[in-house]
Amino acid sequence: MDDASRTGERSGAEDSGGAGRDRRDDGGPAAVTRLNPRRFDAAARREAAEALGNPSASMSADEGRIVDALFETALDDPDDAVRAAAIESLYFHGDDHVDRVARRIAERGAAGDADGEGREAGAVAAFSRWLDRDRAAYRMVAATGLAAAGGEDAAPRLREAFDDDDARVRARAVSGYARAGGEAVEAVRPLVTEPNELVRGAAVDALVAMDTDDAVELLARAARRGSERLRLAVVDGFADLDRRDAAGVLLGSLRDPSERVRRAAAASIAAVIAEAGAVPAGDIRDRLLSERPFEADGLLASFRAVAAERTAADRAGEGGRTGGGPPDRVGADARRHAAWLYCELLEAADPAAADRSAAVEWLIDALDHRDRLVADLAAAYLPRVVSVDAADAGRPEGPAEPPLGLDVERELRALASDGSASEAARERARAVLRRFKRSVVETAADRHVEYVYVRWPADYTERYEE
Repeated sequence: MDDASRTGERSGAEDSGGAGRDRRDDGGPAAVTRLNPRRFDAAARREAAEALGNPSASMSADEGRIVDALFETALDDPDDAVRAAAIESLYFHGDDHVDRVARRIAERGAAGDADGEGREAGAVAAFSRWLDRDRAAYRMVAATGLAAAGGEDAAPRLREAFDDDDARVRARAVSGYARAGGEAVEAVRPLVTEPNELVRGAAVDALVAMDTDDAVELLARAARRGSERLRLAVVDGFADLDRRDAAGVLLGSLRDPSERVRRAAAASIAAVIAEAGAVPAGDIRDRLLSERPFEADGLLASFRAVAAERTAADRAGEGGRTGGGPPDRVGADARRHAAWLYCELLEAADPAAADRSAAVEWLIDALDHRDRLVADLAAAYLPRVVSVDAADAGRPEGPAEPPLGLDVERELRALASDGSASEAARERARAVLRRFKRSVVETAADRHVEYVYVRWPADYTERYEE
C-alpha cells in the first residue's frame, strides 16, 4: 500500500464497467474478477470494490473469497481511490479487517523501506502522515496502526484526531490513545458524552484502560448521570476494572432505573469477583446483604438473569440466541458467581417481606441447568431456602397463606419423574427431596414445633391412631 496516490492505470479491459453480473463463469462473484488491475481500469475496480462492501444475497457463500480479495486490493492496488474503497468495504464486513490491514502494513514496513528508514519507524511515520489524508479510510487505518506501533509521538498525534469529522476515526483515535500511553482524562472527557454511540463506547474503553483515579471518577459520574446507553457502556466496561471504587459504582448501578443497566451491572460484578483479584467475593456479598428489602424485580432478578445466561458457544450449538440477558461476554465463572450471589441473597431474604415464589421456582428449574456447577448450587441452596418457610407453614400460628406460593415438594417430584429432563437433574431433584425432608424436621425441632412429615393424608391419621 503506497502512501502517495498513483494514477497510472491500464485502461479499458473487457467488461470493465459496473458491478454488472453477480457471478462469473466459474461460479465466483464477478466483482472480484474486476478487482484485477491488469485487466480493468481504476474506475471499474473502484466500483467493484464498493459493490463488494454490500454484496448481494447470492454472494453470501463467497464471503471468505470476497474479504480476501478486498484485503489484497487494500494493500496492493496501484490506485489510491481503489485502495480506500477496498478499506471501506472491508469495514462493512467487520471492523477487525481494518485492524488486519494496519497490522500487515506495519509488518511489511513498506513505507519505511521506501523512505530508507527502519521498518518500524517507517510504518509509524506513514501512519502519522495518513492521519492527515482526505479519505477517512486511510485515517481509520492510521489511527489503528499508530496505536499498535506506539512510540513517544503516538499518543499526542492520536489526540489531535479526537476532533476528526469521521466518527470511526474519532473512536479509533481515542481507543488507541489509551493503548499508546495517553493519560489526559480531560482530553477524553468531551468524547464520553458524544452523540455517536461508537465514539462514546470507545471513550469509556479508553478511560477503563487508563485505570486511574481521575478516569474512574469521570466514569462514575457518567454511570450516575449519563443517558441509559452511556450508563450501560460504563457498567459493561467496569467488568474489566479490578478496583474497589469501580466495584462500588457497580453496586450503585444495581439500583439503576433501567433493567438493562441493572443486569449489566450484575454481570460485571460477577465477572469482577470471578477473577479473585482486588475485590473479594465475600465483601461484595456482605455489601449486598446489607441492602433490604429484596424486591422481586430488583437484586434477585438481576443476578438471576446473569445466572440463567448461557455462553455464546452454548447458543451457537443450538443455532439461536436468547434475548433480554446480559452481553455474550458473560463467561462460565461469572455465571457461577452470579448464581452463588443469587442464592445467598435469596436465603437471606425475609420470608415475610419478600415474594420468593418466582425465585424458588427458578432454583427448581436450575436443577437441570446446562452448567453443572450452577445446577449443583441450586441443589445445595434449595433445601435451605424452603425449609424455613415449610416449618413456618406447619406452625399452628403460621402465615395465612403459603409464603412461597407453590408446592415445592410437588414440583421436585414432578422433576424427579420427568422423562424429558436429564438423568442428572432427576437425581438432583431426588436428593433435594431427601435433604428437604431432613432440614424441615430439624428446623421445626429447633423451634420446638412438633412436625410430622405427611406425604399422604393417611400418614397423619395413622400417626395419631397409634
